[in-house]
Amino acid sequence: MSRQRTENSVSDALRALVTPRSRLVLVLATALVGVLVAFALAIALPADQRTFTRVVPLVQLIISVLTPFSAALLTHDLRDSAGSVRSRWVAAALYGVVAGGYGAAVSAAAVAAGSGGQLSTIDPWIGAWSAAFGSLVAQLIPVGVGCGAGLLIRRAGYAELATIAVPLAASFLLGRYSPAGTTEWVTPLGAVSHLLPGPMTPVAWAQWAVTATLWVVLPNAIGARLLRRRRGAAAAAEADSI
Repeated sequence: MSRQRTENSVSDALRALVTPRSRLVLVLATALVGVLVAFALAIALPADQRTFTRVVPLVQLIISVLTPFSAALLTHDLRDSAGSVRSRWVAAALYGVVAGGYGAAVSAAAVAAGSGGQLSTIDPWIGAWSAAFGSLVAQLIPVGVGCGAGLLIRRAGYAELATIAVPLAASFLLGRYSPAGTTEWVTPLGAVSHLLPGPMTPVAWAQWAVTATLWVVLPNAIGARLLRRRRGAAAAAEADSI
């Protein structure tokens, strides 16, 4: 019983984010990409455009390409283990919040370093609080997409690829063939564009909630149900064989 609780704990799920070493490399690569993009923007942008609200959206967007990979691996593990789905979801959400906060921190550091000693016609920190808050939740939809892909797709590599290909394809097709404004309600990219640089309005929060329902809640609910069925069938087969 004690062993089962340990396997189902959130701390165990967090440990699975960085074990084996290849997963630790993925997390470190995500962090490295974030800081490189932030300081590259701080160097490349003109002084009067080097603001937090200009730097942080692109940093979060680039990070969001990689964070779903870790989340997909986290839930894909459950195909071969008796771990708790809920603990993996919590671990992924914590990872998303930390990754989003990290993106905001490196963006702020880059802006502060890039603004030192240079004259600018605008305050680089206008709207920073709103954008910083948005950063804390910006990665929740990407990691949620990753969790759903890990539960639904049989092969881990395909699950990781789907976290990029499916949202991009949906954004392209809806942007091209649907009524104007549709992508703002139903695509992850549209949701992030509202969070950052902000400020968030009631309509923007509603758009974020709709996107989260479509891309996070529904896929994960379906994936968890299918996982329970697979486990039930496997348990029944094992009982029959005894």
